[in-house]
Amino acid sequence: MQLDRNRIVIRERSYLDILDLALRVTRVYAWPLAVAFACGAVPAACLNAWLLAGYAEYDFELGFPATHMWYMFLLVVLEMPLVSAPLTLYLGEALFTDRPRPGEIARKFLRSLPQLLFFQLFLRSLLVPLAFSWLLLSSSWEVFVGVASFFLLILWSAFFAAWPYLGEVILLERNPLRRQQPGQMTTNRRRRLLHGGYAGELFTRWMGALGIGSLLFLSVWLSLWLADGMLLSEWEWSGTPFTLGFPLAMWLVVGYFSVVRFLGYLDLRIRREGWEVELMMRAEQARLTRQLT
Repeated sequence: MQLDRNRIVIRERSYLDILDLALRVTRVYAWPLAVAFACGAVPAACLNAWLLAGYAEYDFELGFPATHMWYMFLLVVLEMPLVSAPLTLYLGEALFTDRPRPGEIARKFLRSLPQLLFFQLFLRSLLVPLAFSWLLLSSSWEVFVGVASFFLLILWSAFFAAWPYLGEVILLERNPLRRQQPGQMTTNRRRRLLHGGYAGELFTRWMGALGIGSLLFLSVWLSLWLADGMLLSEWEWSGTPFTLGFPLAMWLVVGYFSVVRFLGYLDLRIRREGWEVELMMRAEQARLTRQLT
């Protein structure tokens, strides 16, 4: 590991610079990033297709499978932290090493998996019991599922806005869940220290990501529909743009913003902790140690 020869220049950047840099990183590391992201996205996409196979019929009032699209959107939001984990780990390795090892990335993912499940799935679902009150007032299972989904979406959005780099903290810093000795850093304490005091800026960036991500999703989705029409000469909004193009466009946008989130995490560490100075000092310490030994 070469701490003073990192592949990305460690300095403060604006959010627009981060978006541009994410495109450059994606272009340079296109193949390994695609493989890393596919390791999470392909199983999740297959699981979603199996779970929602019975909801692919059209809604006759709206003219498209609205229920299928809504549940697909919720599943993608739920699965994002786990799906993007291999990509984040690869970027963390590629920042300082020439050839990241897949076996090492897999071991780090397995070690971080319990905390990912606890923080990214369990804590994000704490508002689900509140929706059960609606089940007592209505005998309709569809109403209950709709309200529970709405509560879940609100909670997940709040987590992403307040602690957008929680996944990076878990995957890249790998602090213990519980303090094993006095003064030891834990994941929860590290999460508070990293995000504390930057709530306004993080919320603004989250809103910008929602706006840009929505426009990017629409452009990708319409491009897939256009390609489908040109290849198959079918220009109607049939089942393929909804059951295949819709989730594919979402996963592509999630992959890009996983790179954006990783670069934003680096930027926040630089702003809060002077991380570039720390890397220089650690690299010099390692060099002096090698010379003395």
